[in-house]
Amino acid sequence: MFHYSKSRLVGISDGIFAVVLTIMVLDIQSPVSESTGSMTELFKHLIIYFISFGIVSQYWVFHQELLSGIKKATPMLTITNLYYLCFISLTPFATAWLNNSFLSRNSAVAYSVVIILVNITQALMFTEVSQLAARDGIKLSPHDREEKRSADVMLGVSVLYLIVAYLVPHYFLVVIVIGLALRTTVTQLNRLKSKS
Repeated sequence: MFHYSKSRLVGISDGIFAVVLTIMVLDIQSPVSESTGSMTELFKHLIIYFISFGIVSQYWVFHQELLSGIKKATPMLTITNLYYLCFISLTPFATAWLNNSFLSRNSAVAYSVVIILVNITQALMFTEVSQLAARDGIKLSPHDREEKRSADVMLGVSVLYLIVAYLVPHYFLVVIVIGLALRTTVTQLNRLKSKS
């Protein structure tokens, strides 16, 4: 009678992702004047917003691919997914902190800790889904193995974000943009390679 519904798991996940992506923009204030200082401040807020939007969007893409192959959620996957969503929902807070104290060590470290927590739970979910597939006798495709490897690599890269945030916070956003670009590029190249 009681079972874990995949559709409800996907529904709450998509809802939280939508809310997170929406509320991040609310932190951007329209400039009070058109002075150089106000416009520079707006530009900084927009850059941080675009980076955060890119990060959360990328997590959503990986999340929907991850859940697309399972037939039914398990209790462990449901719990891990809820923690994943909890950490994703901290992104607007970390983004606002970066906006308010542009690239201070504490705000950069907090932002990178949020990314690490999301990446840890994402890697755990990939492992759980892989084990679920093996239990059901489903072989992972090369694409699936690449997605899992990518999640593990991003966990390692997020530790690099933390180191940069602590040692040289002024380069923090540059390193994150490079990380986003690398993850997207490597993923797309591997998808093209697996199709051919």
